[in-house]
Amino acid sequence: MREVTPPGDRAARDDDDPGPVTDPPVVPLRELMRRFWPWVRPDVRWLPVSAVLLVLGAFGEVVSVWLFKDLIDDVLVPRHFADFWLLAALMLGASVAAALFTYGGTYTSTRTAERYMLRLRTDTLAHLHTLPPDTLETRWRGDLVARLTFDIAEIEQMVATGLVEGAVAAVSLLLFTGAAFYLSWPLTVAALLAAPLFVLSTSLFGRRIRRRERQVQRRAGGVTALLEESLRNATVTRTCGQESREVERVHREGKALLDAELSAARVADLYQPFLGVLQLLAGLTVVGVGALEVIHGQLSLGGLLAFAAFMAQLFEPAQQLAALVPLAGTACASGERVLELHDLTSPVRECPTARDTGPVQGRVTLQGVRAGYPGATGTPGPPVLTDLDLDLLPGETLALVGPSGSGKSTLAKLLVRFLDPQAGTVRLDGQDLRDLTLASLRQAVTLLPQQAPLFRATIADNIAYGRPDAPPAAIERAARNAGAHDFVTALPDGYRTVIGADGFQLSGGQSQRVAIARAFLRDTPVLVLDEPTTGLDPHTVEQFVPALRRLMTGRTTVLITHDRALLPLADRVLTLRPPDTAGPAAGPDSRPDASPVDALRGREPRKP
Repeated sequence: MREVTPPGDRAARDDDDPGPVTDPPVVPLRELMRRFWPWVRPDVRWLPVSAVLLVLGAFGEVVSVWLFKDLIDDVLVPRHFADFWLLAALMLGASVAAALFTYGGTYTSTRTAERYMLRLRTDTLAHLHTLPPDTLETRWRGDLVARLTFDIAEIEQMVATGLVEGAVAAVSLLLFTGAAFYLSWPLTVAALLAAPLFVLSTSLFGRRIRRRERQVQRRAGGVTALLEESLRNATVTRTCGQESREVERVHREGKALLDAELSAARVADLYQPFLGVLQLLAGLTVVGVGALEVIHGQLSLGGLLAFAAFMAQLFEPAQQLAALVPLAGTACASGERVLELHDLTSPVRECPTARDTGPVQGRVTLQGVRAGYPGATGTPGPPVLTDLDLDLLPGETLALVGPSGSGKSTLAKLLVRFLDPQAGTVRLDGQDLRDLTLASLRQAVTLLPQQAPLFRATIADNIAYGRPDAPPAAIERAARNAGAHDFVTALPDGYRTVIGADGFQLSGGQSQRVAIARAFLRDTPVLVLDEPTTGLDPHTVEQFVPALRRLMTGRTTVLITHDRALLPLADRVLTLRPPDTAGPAAGPDSRPDASPVDALRGREPRKP
């Protein structure tokens, strides 16, 4: 598997580069079916129901064609109109019954496929949420969305059309072939002489279609990823005057997708006309042999017309089976992309004997911790933190300072187990975090990231995101504590105001206050604040500090910051240094009234 060129270098990429996605491993068709079977199994009982209904529909069509033969031979040829009404009524009844059976079978198979798609998409998203955020951040968000939507939809098409209608098409072929053989075996043999050509063409075209569809799916994921990135960064694009560059990037990736789609279309679109020529040859052969049999009295006119109708009916399921080839190619390519997501594993595993935290006091202890991020192959990467010892008492606030790359955010991820230490232990109230259930640990620790994470929902729903069952009074109390109540009530719909994703419609300070209110409502004994004032101006920070102070009161808090205005909130200040810096990984603790500049530089603080 190879990664693509970073966005900044994409202009220099050669034309064969697959775009901003990775190549999923090739998976054999049988293995794909085996891997996806668990999602089909809950509704598998409906597959035979659908198949039986569709087979009954095909049988009704056979009966209708046979009655058409009798209509020709018993009414039209002898000019005996008396039997017309009975045969016409029987034909109409058979056709209506066939239509009803076909409708029932098609609806049942579609319902099964849609339920399957819902389960697959839900379980895929659930699996992605078991992975650490860093694992997802290494992938293009747009490509992940494409896999969860377009690729799963392609698989659903295969389930809806392939599993049921493919099997029914095969049964229909047997029914129509049997009826045709009963009418005239010489004609049937003549028609079936083209069968080896059908099989050979299906095999040859199938391999080529699947290979090209794999390229299409990969390119489509790349285009989706670029579009998502371009729209998300629209502000930066416009302020830097790079609109034309963004359009060119998307155009270049779209051109690559167009080329891949045209390459696939050249093969897929040639396939159906090629089969049409084979069908025409088979039809001409049948007409020629059938005409000789009618001339020599070996077959009635009604029999020949019925045989021709059977051949027409025979070609329809044959075309359905042929259409499965490009459909299977697309579904297999999409299946490989979805399974690649399911094959991603988290480096953080919950121990089978893990226990709940129980009542939490909030003492946080790190002993000899070395931590780093796993490499592409899963092997331990270079350490970001080395030999770190820390003892944080319940209710104590520790400010972490240091240059970028010194491991401040890594320490935050250790506390919520987005990452496990390579060596040493992280403990909560004396319990190794690896011995605790992830759910109970994260109910005890609140992490407030640098950017306020808000959802496209009401302000009340955003505040209550960590406690969906919270009553309105508790939501309002949390907003008051966060200093958000006044601006929320000033909005036209108050707490029911719907805000956009990432806090669209709110200022940076307002978004942060909503996030702080969410932390108030969760009311966890341990709090991790990762650069809570990022992007806020000094005046907003000054207004923001009282809300932070209220939030931190009585909670064990790790405050990661470069903002010297926040240091007085801490009981201690700890300076972290990058691993390649001479000296210990962590500088000595200092008092919060020490010079922030000294703390940031990692020197001993000046004495007051």
